[in-house]
Amino acid sequence: MHASRGRPRLEAELRQALPLLGYARRRVRFLLGSDEDIDHETRVALVPRHVEALGEALGEAGLELEVLVASGAGDRAGFRDAEYAAAGARVVGRDEIACLGPVDVLHALKEPTACESEVPGPLLRIGALHLASYPPGLCRMLARRNFAAIFDGGTVGSCSYLLDGGDRTPIVASMSRFAGSVAGRKLVEGLTEKGLGAGKVVVVGGGVAGLAAIGEIGPKTAKLVVIERYPPTRERLPGLLRAHGFRDFEIVPDLTDEALRDAVGVIFAHRSGAKAAEKVCTFDQIRLMRTGAAVVDIAIDQGGSIRHDGYCEDDNAAASRDKYRALLRDYYYFSETNMPRAVPREASEVHGDASWVYVASLLALTALHGGPCEATREILRHQVRALGPADGVGGRDLVGCLVQDLRNGLQIAAGEAGVRIEDPEVRNNDILAHWVHACAQG
Repeated sequence: MHASRGRPRLEAELRQALPLLGYARRRVRFLLGSDEDIDHETRVALVPRHVEALGEALGEAGLELEVLVASGAGDRAGFRDAEYAAAGARVVGRDEIACLGPVDVLHALKEPTACESEVPGPLLRIGALHLASYPPGLCRMLARRNFAAIFDGGTVGSCSYLLDGGDRTPIVASMSRFAGSVAGRKLVEGLTEKGLGAGKVVVVGGGVAGLAAIGEIGPKTAKLVVIERYPPTRERLPGLLRAHGFRDFEIVPDLTDEALRDAVGVIFAHRSGAKAAEKVCTFDQIRLMRTGAAVVDIAIDQGGSIRHDGYCEDDNAAASRDKYRALLRDYYYFSETNMPRAVPREASEVHGDASWVYVASLLALTALHGGPCEATREILRHQVRALGPADGVGGRDLVGCLVQDLRNGLQIAAGEAGVRIEDPEVRNNDILAHWVHACAQG
C-alpha cells in the first residue's frame, strides 16, 4: 500500500504565494500533539517528512518556524522521536507542556486530549473534534480557554479543491479514501485465505470510499455490482468503473436478494456521517452469498451495516464488531473500529498529506496578522460557504481559498467576550451548544 503525496499543484502554488505576503511578525511556533490517549488510536497527524515540508515552505517565505513534537506522538505509527528531531523538530515531554511558552498552532489527528489544555496559548487548534462524543479533553480546553480558535478537520474545505479538482473536504476525504483502499485489500486477502476465486463482488456506496475499494478488488471480481442511491453519482459511475478496467458491472439503487445471491464478497462503504449506520441488508440476505464469502464493513464505527436480532444502539464499535464476528463465523469478516488504523503508518502519511497545507496556512496567517487572535479575526471576516463546481473560485487566489476552507471548519472561538460557537450547525444544536457553554463556564 502506497501513501499519497498530497496535492502537488496546490502545494507548489502555496510555496509561491507565501513569500509574497507582508508579515507582521517573523517567528511562529507549532506543536504536533499526541493522540496516544485516544482509545485504540495508532496514527499520528504528521510524519517527519511533513515537518520538513513545513520548515521548507515557511523558510522560503522568510519565516522562522519552531516545531515542537510531543514525545512518543508517532511511536505507534512507526515514527520515532529521533526521526522528528532529524526533520528539524524539538521533542518535548508531557512534563514540559505547561512550561513551553506561547504556541501559535497545534495539530493532532483526533479530538483534543486533556494534556492540550495545559499548552500555553492563545493558540489555533486543528484536528478532528467529534463534538457529538463530548470529548473531555475539549471540555478542559473550553474551561481553560487557552485557544483563539478551534477548527474541525472534518469540515475544513470546499474552496481550494476547486483549483485542482481535489476533495471538497480534503482531510476527512483522505481518510475515507484510505479506508476504502484498506477495505478492498482486505476483501482480496479474505477471498485468497478462503480459497475463493474471482466472482461477483458487491460494493455498497459509490462515493470516495467505495471507489477506492473498487480500485483494489479487480483480481477477485468477475462481475461488479455497485449499490448507489444518489442519481448524479450513478450517472458518473459507468465512466469511472471503465477507467478502473471493469467491463461487466451493474449499478443499482438498492441492495436486493438478487444482488447478493452467489456473490463472493461485499464491501459496505456507504456514508452515514456521525449518525448510526443504515442497515442496508439482513443476515438472511448475507446467507445468499457463497460459503466463505468476504464481508468487509467500513461503517462499524456507526454500528455496522447488517440488520440482526442482536443489534443494540447503545453498543460501542468494539461491541458491535464482536457481535458481527460471532454472527458471520462461516464467512471471512473484517471490520476495524477505524479502518485506517489497521495500517497506521500509511494512514498517517495520507492524513498528513491532506492536513499539512492547512497547518502551514494557519502559521502564515498568524505571522501575517500578528498572532492567533488576530488571525482568527481575519478568518471570521468570511462567512461559512460551501462552494460547488459551478461557483468557481469567484476571483479568489489560493490564500483566499485556503482562508475560506478554514472558515468553513472554524467551530469555536474565544476572545474577551468569552467562548463563541462559530459553526451554524453546532450553534443551532441545542444539546451541543449547551454542552460547549457549560464546559466554558467550568
